[in-house]
Amino acid sequence: MKRVSTSFSYRHKMKQEPAHVNRMIRHIPYLVLTLIITFTACNDDFLNRKPLDKLSEEAVFTNATLMEQYVNALYNVVPHPFTEGTMAAITDEAFFRYGGTSTNYISRGELNPDNVIFQADGGPAHNTRMTFLNLWPRVFSYVRDMNLFLSRVDDAPIDEAVKKQLKGEVYFLRAWTYSNLLARYGGVPIIEKVFQLGEQYNLKRDQYDDCVNFVISDLDKAIALLPDKPAVKGRIGADVCRALKARTCLFAASPLFNDPADPSGSIFKGTYSKEKWKLARDAAKELIDRANTGAYEIAPTYNDYWSNSNSKEVIWARYFLPTSGKLAQLFYAPARSIGGWVSCTPVENMVSDYEMAATGKKPFEEGSGYDPADPWGGRDPRFYKSILPPGTTYMNYTLNMCQPAPTNTVVKNNDPFQAEANQCTGYWLRKWLIDDAPVSESENATLMYPWFRLPEIYLIYAEANLEYNGNVTVCAEYINKIRDRADVRMPHVPNSLSVDAMREKLIQERRIEFAFENQRYFDLRRWKLAEIYESIMIYGIRGIRHDNGTADLSDDRIDWKIAKKGNGGKPDFSNCLPKFGARVFLPQHYLMPIPRDEYTKSEGVIVQNPHYD
Repeated sequence: MKRVSTSFSYRHKMKQEPAHVNRMIRHIPYLVLTLIITFTACNDDFLNRKPLDKLSEEAVFTNATLMEQYVNALYNVVPHPFTEGTMAAITDEAFFRYGGTSTNYISRGELNPDNVIFQADGGPAHNTRMTFLNLWPRVFSYVRDMNLFLSRVDDAPIDEAVKKQLKGEVYFLRAWTYSNLLARYGGVPIIEKVFQLGEQYNLKRDQYDDCVNFVISDLDKAIALLPDKPAVKGRIGADVCRALKARTCLFAASPLFNDPADPSGSIFKGTYSKEKWKLARDAAKELIDRANTGAYEIAPTYNDYWSNSNSKEVIWARYFLPTSGKLAQLFYAPARSIGGWVSCTPVENMVSDYEMAATGKKPFEEGSGYDPADPWGGRDPRFYKSILPPGTTYMNYTLNMCQPAPTNTVVKNNDPFQAEANQCTGYWLRKWLIDDAPVSESENATLMYPWFRLPEIYLIYAEANLEYNGNVTVCAEYINKIRDRADVRMPHVPNSLSVDAMREKLIQERRIEFAFENQRYFDLRRWKLAEIYESIMIYGIRGIRHDNGTADLSDDRIDWKIAKKGNGGKPDFSNCLPKFGARVFLPQHYLMPIPRDEYTKSEGVIVQNPHYD
């Protein structure tokens, strides 16, 4: 059964498309149960359930098993974290060589209400490579399904403990949906009612602050219903709700949505209040208090949170099975004899920001200890867990990238990526890979993706303390808790810095700690820094062999054309290889465009975000 779109414009005025809308309302339970079939086939750990056939609404809401599977299907509102086209590739972190309709048009500054529409809906945007970004067309049907559940659950003749768990999960999932919409679009219509056949749907976008309050209210309800940690790994507990509350409050307090220079509220941002930083601080403190009781702790190794499904720093994650399909292990691994797709390659801009382990300074700052003869030596240990530089031996293969691509390299005959030497950046992604596990199109080795982990809560607390009352001491303390990880041990950030200097340290710490984790895109926007960091050229590197290509890949006579020291301790990329051309960031890109077909059908009720029309 084909899923019917139920985003705002499709449900707006029933007289415009009566057959479509009437059919949608009549079959909502069937749509959800179809989702159950789809979702339970996704094999994500606790969600392995026996598929169901179409059942009536009454059958669902009188049976605990069916209600649980109904809620399982609603977890599909959480976007898949691993796609070929990563959000890192539309920031200053990475490059996606298959970008086309996935990432490159966004990097060129061409994002608009027309090209954001998915191909499945008649637009040009790739259907599967960048689904994490454009949520508007794909989430509102879930909101109606959540509202239907919440309208029926209290009267359901099932065990009260089961009822509380499922109800709490749905409150969280609705809050998750709205929190993610807020980060992308600003205020959206708040929908709590289950609309019935024949009702009018004239829904306008609500004020940003009202939407934030709606999210927090749902999370508080969920916290009251749920145990701190769920009985089944991957489901929702109260701590997950606390983590989303802290993140939502952080975004609401940040300059994009809480601007002292423009203090009035609207659908696009909130009314300015410094107290919003206090709300973010206090929300993070709730989880820190939990961690202080032993519920969570910084793991001893940086890669623990994607290689250990029992990691104690992970608050909530999505877990995968060997049959989960093509995921990070295949998408991001090196090609050639390893066989990966190399769909996300780190850029030199990112590499140049990894500090030196001995001094805590960036490579080209005075006194950093950087050695041009050993350009990737002595860096922050997180660099080696996140990025594979040239010369690294990985999975029994020495990674090198020279120009031209060597003719004596043994590659698989059917390997379409053997020309990666000329297509990529000179670096490979190591983050998310499971070392020595197979890279396969038939069997998945990717274990998990953490949606929330303790270091994020620490850095929310650090930032909120800094911005609320200029507390550089607390900010430094919580940054250093992360830098003290057993296999990192980076020099401490001093607590004697000015507020402005400490802010730069916090920005740097988030950049490194959350590299390639879908955080940078939103950080640069909420800080209103995207116009600086996303309007720049991104660079790869190149290696020139002395003998014009006759030596094999183990030849150490390679001149690496990489960043060098520039003015003021900044990197000079003049020797590097431009990988894209200058990226373009325009003022409208602080928020996502609402797809044109969505607001056109509303006849002006749904207002487009600023500068797009």
